[in-house]
Amino acid sequence: MILLIFATALLIGACTIVHYFKNKYKYWESRGVPYDKPTLFFGSFWRFFFERDNLNKYLERTGKKYDSPYFGFFIFTKPILVIQDIEIAKRIFVKDFVSFPNKLFFPDKHYDPIFNNSLINLRGEDWRYMRRKLSPVFTTGKIKTMLEIIDECSDRLTRYLTNIPDGDLEVTEVASRFAADVISLCLFGVKCDCYQKQVHNFQYYGENILTIGTIGVIKNAAYIFVHFAVKIFRFSFLNPEAVKYFRGVFTDIFNKRKGQSVKRNDLVDILLGLKQNDGFNSSFVLDDTQLLAQAIAFTLAGQETTSSLLSFTLHELSLNNKIQDRLRQEIVEISNRYGNITSKALREMKYLSMVVNETLRKYPITTFIQREAHDDYTIPETGLHLERGTSIIVPLKSLHYNPKCFPNPEIYDPERFREQDTHMAFGIGPRGCIGKRFALVTIKMALVNILKKFKVERNAETRETIPINSPLIFRPENCVNVRFTHLSET
Repeated sequence: MILLIFATALLIGACTIVHYFKNKYKYWESRGVPYDKPTLFFGSFWRFFFERDNLNKYLERTGKKYDSPYFGFFIFTKPILVIQDIEIAKRIFVKDFVSFPNKLFFPDKHYDPIFNNSLINLRGEDWRYMRRKLSPVFTTGKIKTMLEIIDECSDRLTRYLTNIPDGDLEVTEVASRFAADVISLCLFGVKCDCYQKQVHNFQYYGENILTIGTIGVIKNAAYIFVHFAVKIFRFSFLNPEAVKYFRGVFTDIFNKRKGQSVKRNDLVDILLGLKQNDGFNSSFVLDDTQLLAQAIAFTLAGQETTSSLLSFTLHELSLNNKIQDRLRQEIVEISNRYGNITSKALREMKYLSMVVNETLRKYPITTFIQREAHDDYTIPETGLHLERGTSIIVPLKSLHYNPKCFPNPEIYDPERFREQDTHMAFGIGPRGCIGKRFALVTIKMALVNILKKFKVERNAETRETIPINSPLIFRPENCVNVRFTHLSET
């Protein structure tokens, strides 16, 4: 009798749980939104984690099923809305930003004080204050003063390429060296010997601030979608070893800079200045951890952006000789006219901008951008009502490969950016990448110096396409191999 009662109670409990989940999974259906049918208990989480299909591939494949401006899916019972229409995305991220000011990342500063105190993940007034304070690092005038330093770094890069015996090279490795060289010198005033045989720690940990592999996938998913898992397991978003290394490096830099009377007005000086509260936000007084958070965030963003963008551009130029020749012709003509490469000379290199923009379209820096609805909101174009707290993501590759916006999206064609600049590789709106101009100038200077001296060609190991296998950032899954042939030898 007791067993029968127990079995009945168990059955009722199981039915209640199943009914609860099924009721939750009617969320998008009740709103007329097409959605990926969820697996009981897990939602769609099963598909892009347990089946080893990363989120980027899942969004791309699922989005092709629906000829709709958006579709929905579930992480456990949490509903996620995926925006596939570029105009709706612009409205949410730009015009109606006030209703979507925050990202989806888990915000509690007690669990990861470095990541959650960084500009990347700050919220509300704290974010506005920090953004306003850090903006002077990347003004047009400040970047002008960095040009000479970036040019020196680019020159060291080309000297390194000259010493490669047969010219064959794995590009991502040398691009990472260049990125570490530029970031350490321009932002922190520290010169690293990034072109020695042994990989410099600044470069190594800069590449590995994010945890990679299966553990990285778990952390990424939890911090964006499954916040309760972060609370249970108390893990950090960033690689603890990398954080430990950079804590030592930046603490040393900050301490040395405090005793100097001469100001460089770089990121270090601005961060130290933030400790002097100016009354703009009296509740936001920075401590050493918060200063470190900004330094690490800029290192992460700069290392990934510079390394990947340079690698992908050189790969495409090795496959597209006519584009490379035309770009080199522009570079040589304008360089000869100006002598030294100035900011004005770079602005005149229109085709160079078109090439970089096309690389950013085809290989956006991050796989998706995301926001959380701060208020109840109705999408004007469709009438869809979103409740406060609704999670929104925009898959950048899906948008950038939409043939309605970019005809023949698989083809690398800089001409599509002759009259437009519609990609979202750096994000858009007030929370777009603060270092966008710095990143673009850095990449352009590197390309100018490389193409003035080398022809970039495919070699026996060059692939036509580069597999991407990273849940958050567009990183090559395998090596990117090309050959650098000195122009004096052609």
